Amino acid sequence: MFFSSSHLPPRVCAALAVCVFVAGCAAWRFTTLRESRFINVDAEILHVEYGRETRTETLANGLACTYEGKVRIRLADGRRVVLYQTLAPSGIRYLSADKHYEFIEKAPHCILMRDGVPLFEGIYYRH
Repeated sequence: MFFSSSHLPPRVCAALAVCVFVAGCAAWRFTTLRESRFINVDAEILHVEYGRETRTETLANGLACTYEGKVRIRLADGRRVVLYQTLAPSGIRYLSADKHYEFIEKAPHCILMRDGVPLFEGIYYRH
């Protein structure tokens, strides 16, 4: 059975609207724990902010892995993309929720890809 606002008291509708709004805003929050910059051979800088969000990923074989890391990357066009830590054969790997963006960091080296195409490849830049 579907409910419409005509079946619910105005106070309940208002409370539900506030809950939905606050839950949506929670996804926009990003508390930066630290920041890094990477530089490539063309002297372009990639800004990376590191945060924490615990999430569990279940693999195809049923194994569940829990991760706490996430990053927010500022793209060349000014947009920011949030990626979440995931399984990596080596280094640390992050994927966006839609799986389009991938960021891999290993020692001082990093690579940012969109749909498997490298967008940025560089090394840690001490500023």
